[in-house]
Amino acid sequence: MRKKAWILLLFATLMALLCACSDTAQQPETEKPKIRIGGTTYAPYFYRNIGGHYTGIDVEIAEEACARIGYEPIFVELDIDKGFELLNEDYVDCLWCCLTMEGNEDKFIWAGPYMYTQRVVVVPADSEIETLEDLAGKCVAVQAGSISEEIILKGLNPNLPEITDLSTFSTMGEVFTSLRKGYADAAIGHESSLRLYTDEYPDGYRYLNMNMYSDAVGVAFKPDGDAVLAEKLTQTLLEMREDGTMAAIVKKYGLDAEKNVNGGTE
Repeated sequence: MRKKAWILLLFATLMALLCACSDTAQQPETEKPKIRIGGTTYAPYFYRNIGGHYTGIDVEIAEEACARIGYEPIFVELDIDKGFELLNEDYVDCLWCCLTMEGNEDKFIWAGPYMYTQRVVVVPADSEIETLEDLAGKCVAVQAGSISEEIILKGLNPNLPEITDLSTFSTMGEVFTSLRKGYADAAIGHESSLRLYTDEYPDGYRYLNMNMYSDAVGVAFKPDGDAVLAEKLTQTLLEMREDGTMAAIVKKYGLDAEKNVNGGTE
């Protein structure tokens, strides 16, 4: 009789454990709050890979940062001319795609800066151009509406001579094509974007041994947006810089970590 009671007690205990495990398995994980991240196609920062998934330097940084602060990133592709407008209309929660903070510090709530982009000059390997001063009288190609064009038109680099022959194109691919076909003597743009093209011709082109301009970039929230989230993100991005995460992502895309993560020197 005692043995039978012991067996019944053991059976009851096992059933209780099974029910507890079943209840635990059925409980859904707590859903993470979502953050809608707006960006425009601009390789290697924000673009779709061959499988159609968003990837790039900014995408990988955003995914890691959001994981650390407990958010799920939802990437939204925007027209380059409508990004700030859609941000203010709450279509997205923030803009995260190689955005320059300079001149816009007071217009938005910023997270960052989290890295720096370098504006450089690339010329054919056999070019006589060695310094910025040598660009005087030369044809220079840039992307229309870019910071590179603004630097030239507004004379933001005091070492840059007046460029009287400036050719503008819709895409960096067209900028490089004009250089490759000899229509332009030099091309100016993001180092990372230009290297996507020059790396295919390792002996065909060279970069002037100087940065034309260095931009601090950040994540933009609208002026009355979530300041607490922006501050939390700023601290997380700083941690990612300090623990080497940012450098590892930048190096993965062939960029110099000292210049692009820490700013380097102009």
